Amino acid sequence: MFRGRRQGRGPGLAMMLLAMQVFQVGLDRIPPVTLATLIGNVVIYLKLFKIHWPSLGEVCVSTLHVWYRHDWRRLLFAAFFHGDEWHLYYNMVSLLWKGISLERRLGSPYFLYLIAVFSVLVNIVLVGLNMAAEHLLHDSSYISSCAVGFSGVLFALKVITTHYLPPGVQYVMGMFPVPSRLACWAELVLIQLLVPNASFTGHLAGILVGLAYVKGPLKTVMDVIIPREPSYTYRSGATGTRGNQSTGGPTYTYAQGTTGGAASPQANNSQARFTGGLSEDEQLQEAIRQSRLTGQSPNPSAPPQPQSARPNVHRTLTDEELRRQRVERLDRR
Repeated sequence: MFRGRRQGRGPGLAMMLLAMQVFQVGLDRIPPVTLATLIGNVVIYLKLFKIHWPSLGEVCVSTLHVWYRHDWRRLLFAAFFHGDEWHLYYNMVSLLWKGISLERRLGSPYFLYLIAVFSVLVNIVLVGLNMAAEHLLHDSSYISSCAVGFSGVLFALKVITTHYLPPGVQYVMGMFPVPSRLACWAELVLIQLLVPNASFTGHLAGILVGLAYVKGPLKTVMDVIIPREPSYTYRSGATGTRGNQSTGGPTYTYAQGTTGGAASPQANNSQARFTGGLSEDEQLQEAIRQSRLTGQSPNPSAPPQPQSARPNVHRTLTDEELRRQRVERLDRR
């Protein structure tokens, strides 16, 4: 989120770089909700339609405007307005990659639901944090501090994205290696050092909302209102993919030897490569259940049985062979 002056509205270098990023990825590879959200933010920033567009001062979220003056609409609008084109550029590039990952994993309807809830909830937490900071630090500037931008929502999405990845190392700003579970906290501090005008409490609010989703009750509450419908593939080792996509039923992903639902690089080319938020244990349990329903496949590593050793259960014995077997049994007695 951003606190500061509003610059001109003409498309400049940042807008051209954003367009290059989008076309480099490919419009056909960007999920619909991610693409629509990105375009919507650009349209709002450039004021492409001849309607009344509110100024930043009319939509920015602060404790003063929301809590004391009861201007509740700011809770919704603030996330979709940006201070300048570079603010918009960095937020939309971040949305592009997080959206591609999460929307394919969660499904477009649920991802749209997630963005709508987070856009409001992050601003609510921001108001509460600023109010608490004013009381604890006796600094009235927290009450009047006004913020706009999508970065609070992006911090929440980053927490979820990191939660679904296997433990490892991420490079913050492409330079500083940190454990993946701490990447959002490192970015929080680093962004504040590099961009002092950024809203620290806005970014912190995003992290707290993300943690409430992956560690707290938020996901459970949201799933009660609108449950997420899984649509994934089941993949077991090197045996390829299997599922019931043709029948319209749900399938799941379980890859042997992976953690956190990570897929192979080849599987990353399709939407079915994600686990949809299932933990490794949940994927394994679902894979076992599916195998019981469909029947176990033969072990591909087992050597083929010689033809002569295989019993021919369909062969009918002749009368002579039956008599010979009876004689052999009598001789053994």
